[in-house]
Amino acid sequence: MFTLMYPTKIIFGEGVLELLGKEAKCLGTKALLVTGRSAMQRAGALDRVRQILMSRGLGTCLFDHVERDPCLSIVDRGVKLARSEECDLVVALGGGSAIDVGKAIAVIAGQEGTIWDYHRGREIENSGLPFVAIPTTAGTGAEITNNAVLIDREKEVKKSLRSPMMIARLALVDPELTVTMPPEITAQTGMDALTQAIEAYVTRASNPVTDILALRAAEIIYHNLPVAVEDSHNRQARYQMALGSLLGAMAFSNSGLGAVHGLAHPIGALFNIPHGLVCAVLLPHVMSFNLQSSRDKYYQLAVAFGADTAEGSIEKIRELERRIKIPESFKGYGISEFDLDRIVSGARSSSMSKNPREASDEELKGILLAVI
Repeated sequence: MFTLMYPTKIIFGEGVLELLGKEAKCLGTKALLVTGRSAMQRAGALDRVRQILMSRGLGTCLFDHVERDPCLSIVDRGVKLARSEECDLVVALGGGSAIDVGKAIAVIAGQEGTIWDYHRGREIENSGLPFVAIPTTAGTGAEITNNAVLIDREKEVKKSLRSPMMIARLALVDPELTVTMPPEITAQTGMDALTQAIEAYVTRASNPVTDILALRAAEIIYHNLPVAVEDSHNRQARYQMALGSLLGAMAFSNSGLGAVHGLAHPIGALFNIPHGLVCAVLLPHVMSFNLQSSRDKYYQLAVAFGADTAEGSIEKIRELERRIKIPESFKGYGISEFDLDRIVSGARSSSMSKNPREASDEELKGILLAVI
């Protein structure tokens, strides 16, 4: 037996952003636009979204304070603005951080209490505001998940706020919006998507449906990521990356992830390293650790990547990362052996519990020692 959960509606394809006004009009009358500080403004995407909404008679209120690895206070500010401006809809435009903040604002606006209450364990009981996600990276898959990864600065904890009520009413996935991503961000977010696909495939909570989605996602991303990094305007590569990211998210949102993401969250919270980069550096080492528990699936990954042994899947990942200039370690980020206990203690998450091979604290420290 297995359960599948997906958003009410996903619209995918080049130019689908133009459908936003028609779709949003069915959900509300005034939208809180959630985005980052400048990238969407520079790219012109923010103005397009505003114009599309206004052309259908929807009011807008801008909240452009999202930063990388967002914290709870950012969500709190957005909730207060949504309430004071009487917004009845939240539209998030951007990467995973913007979408996570948007979905958190949307759900908390409908609850009693604060974001801190719910991030620290209080159960979400009400549905909140309708939420629309418009991703501009091919990486996190946040547009269709039921969680928001947020940092509690007071406790130095990075973890998910999670509820079925946080699933977007609409996910608009338009590959055209990813063309403006610079090579470094394309590489890092793409490796996040690839990591998610691989972990979803081998997790102990996978099922026949997620296996199909995850394996295909990994194959698509592996072959198209270097093209997208090296030629940012290659529309076919951008299309395929957006598709691969979406398929991977459809897999991991139901099967869960693994030790890479278990370790990545405390590392990101403690050392402010981009999430995609953390995943990329850890991935081949965690794959090596998991090999003995997932040999058959690693062989299928190897075939998808163009190798002929289970071990070959790991070498193919290393080759890809060298090609797209992913560093081999966290050298320069200030992580030392004295930090390993803190990282490991913060890694015992839902993701870690679904890793195909159980890992002791000492084994996790061994993985970390190889990359610091």
